[in-house]
Amino acid sequence: MLGTWGCCPFPNAVQCDSGYTCCPEGTKCANKGGGYNVVSTCVSASATDAQVTAALADVPQYPYVVGSGAPNITGDEVCKTGPPLPYSTTQPNILIIGDSVSIGYTPHVASIMADKAFVQHSPWGGDGGAEETLYGARCIENLIRAPDGTPLAPEVLMFNWGLHNSLAGNCTPPCVPGQSGPPAEYAPYLKKIVASLQSAPALAKTKLLFGITTPMLCVAKTDALQSTLNKQAVAIMAAAGIPTVDLYAAIVGKCGPVPQHSCFGTAGDFCPHDISKTGAGYTWLANSTIVPALAKLL
Repeated sequence: MLGTWGCCPFPNAVQCDSGYTCCPEGTKCANKGGGYNVVSTCVSASATDAQVTAALADVPQYPYVVGSGAPNITGDEVCKTGPPLPYSTTQPNILIIGDSVSIGYTPHVASIMADKAFVQHSPWGGDGGAEETLYGARCIENLIRAPDGTPLAPEVLMFNWGLHNSLAGNCTPPCVPGQSGPPAEYAPYLKKIVASLQSAPALAKTKLLFGITTPMLCVAKTDALQSTLNKQAVAIMAAAGIPTVDLYAAIVGKCGPVPQHSCFGTAGDFCPHDISKTGAGYTWLANSTIVPALAKLL
């Protein structure tokens, strides 16, 4: 466990100064950038200042390849923790895992379903939520556990990945670990996430539901890429026997075809976020689409 943020996927990890990233044992961190967008290059613990400077001048492409012979590797963002509150013992529990859009609609889902189920979001940390699929595949074990490491067994688990692999402008090489990933990585790592969820002992009786990613409503080029990833997700879920709820079709049906520059009375809604001060878009999506799908599984 690294601070209050989460756990590092490297054994005996070294925490980087940023607090968001970590490196393997026997290395030290050379950071480029800051905050959520920091990229940590893991160099030999004995590297000189000149060698660190040289490493930062040529940050390697993520993901790293262990045993590739490359002198440096790129550090990982630490894995965020699961939901903070104890599970209900009197109501069904619903866990929603997803990106920052899901962070936005989860409180509305929880409020609407308060008399039927206890709804929480994973990860607990904010930022981009569950991020890109590579991050998800590496961190899924953390996301389905409480912060103290206890495996969780919700009645329903709704999960989603997509935006952090479609925002191509967010992934100019090198990609930022735990923030963005190339579209080509989306499907392979989504399959790994599905396999992990379906094989987790604690989730043996949990009903899974995949949320088809919301549109990039005001940028047609990025939205076309997201639509491609959504088709891949539909095929993966069909093969795995996991039902889906189409958040993309719901928003486009309400707001009109892409590109749109306003919806729910506020410019920029669902591009990719609902920025309405009233949360009208999130409330509508929860009421019209998400809650009915979850209630059906309950």
